[in-house]
Amino acid sequence: MVGAWLARTFKALEYRDYRVLWIGTSLAFLAFMMSSVVQAVVAFDLTGRNGAVGFVSLGMGVATVVVAPFGGVVADRFPKKRLLLAGQTVIGLTFGAVGMLIVFDLITIPLLALSTLVMGAMFSFIGPARQAWVGELVPERDLANGIALQQVGMTMTRVIGPFIAAGLIGLPFVGTGGTYLFMAGLFVFVIGSLAMLPSSRAVARGGRSFREDMALGIRHIRERARLMLAVVTFIGVIMAGFSYFVVLPGFLENELGRSSKDMALLMAAGAASGFVVSLGVAGLAGSRHAWVLMVAGGVVLGGSLVGLAAAPGFGVAVLAMLAVGAGTGAFQVLNTAIVMREADPAYHGRVMSLVMLAWGVNGLVAYPFGALADRIGERETLAVMAAGVLTIVGVAWAASVPLRPGARAVEAEGERLPRPAGGD
Repeated sequence: MVGAWLARTFKALEYRDYRVLWIGTSLAFLAFMMSSVVQAVVAFDLTGRNGAVGFVSLGMGVATVVVAPFGGVVADRFPKKRLLLAGQTVIGLTFGAVGMLIVFDLITIPLLALSTLVMGAMFSFIGPARQAWVGELVPERDLANGIALQQVGMTMTRVIGPFIAAGLIGLPFVGTGGTYLFMAGLFVFVIGSLAMLPSSRAVARGGRSFREDMALGIRHIRERARLMLAVVTFIGVIMAGFSYFVVLPGFLENELGRSSKDMALLMAAGAASGFVVSLGVAGLAGSRHAWVLMVAGGVVLGGSLVGLAAAPGFGVAVLAMLAVGAGTGAFQVLNTAIVMREADPAYHGRVMSLVMLAWGVNGLVAYPFGALADRIGERETLAVMAAGVLTIVGVAWAASVPLRPGARAVEAEGERLPRPAGGD
């Protein structure tokens, strides 16, 4: 039985090119997950305010919202390998620059926000390209598992990243500046892994403009009700519930009497449970239970944010973060798999770019959430987030009832959307 579970859960890793991409992607995510901790610590230490942490995240939010729709069109029109090589190189250089600014005591909040602006712009291109490339490297029958394992790798780095970040920050001869330089070094290996992969397929553009391709992607989502609901649900839950990291430094210092650096421990606790749950549901990503389990993950996230808001001490906060991680892990893995399964492969890049808007919106609302925490308190802000998540997943569950297999007729085929001649 264990052997069958392992074979089902890690099926996509049997393909060599996907395995190389998965390793490189995981290293890139490791640096990114470390950055979410380090930039929060730097911003809070510079100002002592939650709003500053949110303002730094604003850069990534603005870039993602503005660039992401174009990133999806580019991912569907241009070779994925070239996009990933260029984007990962820029991110690695950005981490290195921020590290040097910190080492020489030249870092400021605007410069830190500028670095997240650059990262947001680059991720808007490489995120859709990476997901669309998975569709080339993995057969359709194993695509849902390949997408799920991408999320599992990301969640695994959420476990390891905060621990590495906390350990490096705590070393006097490394600190936050050295941690940024370490993150930059990881991208040497990321770029090396991409160089080992074959070129992605040639792309047929069909003579359409960027705007026409973007409009086709939006139309594709609107005409598939289950896909539309999954995308909207993802954006809503990410916007409402995934900004809790903004208030964690202040929550620790103002409510629990702990150092803001202990944020890494809370994040690691959530990531550990998220990894376990993500691994557990990876084999179910393509099953008929995926939607129900996704909604359940959202409910767990909302409920655990309530528990975190009410935590009387650090120990209870750690337990609440374990539940937060479990909910986020299940929700992300299953939602992404559902979106890729419901979308036509020719539109994967554009669909994923619109999904990525969730992270852009998350960056935009991070600043208001941080300002709200400064005004009404961290506990109350976490409760507001929880209410938002529970409301959104409740509405999504109700809206999904008439769309479930067996409760509805098979969707009318209607007029088929134009497909690129090369299948890309």
